[in-house]
Amino acid sequence: MLLTALALAAVQPALRAEFQPLEFLVGNCWEGTLPDGKSDRHCFESVYGGQHIRDRHVVGPGAGVYSGETFYSAAGAGRVAFVYFNSIGGVSQGTLGAEPDRLNFGEERYRGPDGRQITLSVQWRRVGDDAYEAITTSADAPSMNGTVRYQRMPAVAISEAAAPDGTHSLSHETTIPAPVDQVYAALATADGWRSWAVPNAWAVASDPDLIETSYAPGARAGDPANIRQRFLARVPNRLIVFRTVQFPPGFPDAEAFARTTAVIELESAGAGTRVRLTGTGYPDGPAGERVRGFFRDGNRVSLEQLRSRFVSGPIDWSRRQQTAAH
Repeated sequence: MLLTALALAAVQPALRAEFQPLEFLVGNCWEGTLPDGKSDRHCFESVYGGQHIRDRHVVGPGAGVYSGETFYSAAGAGRVAFVYFNSIGGVSQGTLGAEPDRLNFGEERYRGPDGRQITLSVQWRRVGDDAYEAITTSADAPSMNGTVRYQRMPAVAISEAAAPDGTHSLSHETTIPAPVDQVYAALATADGWRSWAVPNAWAVASDPDLIETSYAPGARAGDPANIRQRFLARVPNRLIVFRTVQFPPGFPDAEAFARTTAVIELESAGAGTRVRLTGTGYPDGPAGERVRGFFRDGNRVSLEQLRSRFVSGPIDWSRRQQTAAH
């Protein structure tokens, strides 16, 4: 069972008129390769009903993954102000101006955690619908000078079908930038699940076909509120089939979801892995429709998290929990 975590909403709220130049970015994630070879991933979303835009980015993989957030806000007279803060304590701010072929961030003033301040100029030039180039110049920090091209991240393809017996299936497909054996390990083992899907996961010693998980801080193996999945089949690097056999208290429409089976098919695709996740046996009727609706977006987010695990490194669950608490 691939439970959801907070991510981009499937439908973004309408944006303020001032944000029109940024609209093509919102609701999507974009990735570029920095001069040092690391990946920089930016995900844009509308927040507070379209009154602001948030851009969360992560640089990785590697130890001490660097991340940050930018908030864009209306500043009057058609202007857009922004403030950026990052995981090492740095802060910057400035004003964004829209030009015919680019977004001009003007002179951005960045103050590092040591108090040192630098000025940099950044421009984003849109390249069609699926890319933009970030052009940075700074006399204070010449190492930052250069152009990075960001591509829209591949979408997760979603399809549905009805079976002759009246049940429904729901499929999600995407490509993960990692070898098939690494993707299989992330999906078929408790250690793998902890790296992207859930903060707590345990193999059940008495039954090698069971995996137990929990999102609750401080959860322990064997807690009655934990989730349990039973693997029905595991073919290394090719196929994983499982069903959820224990739900947390209060899980909505648990009876309907207990009738479903998850099938994950893996296939090498160049240097990456094509992953197809299909949930079968969703019952007809209101309960089945609600569960299918939940996992239509939930499994999309889960596959995006799986992809992020290989782009930016394993999820730091303690940091995520602290952020959620605040």
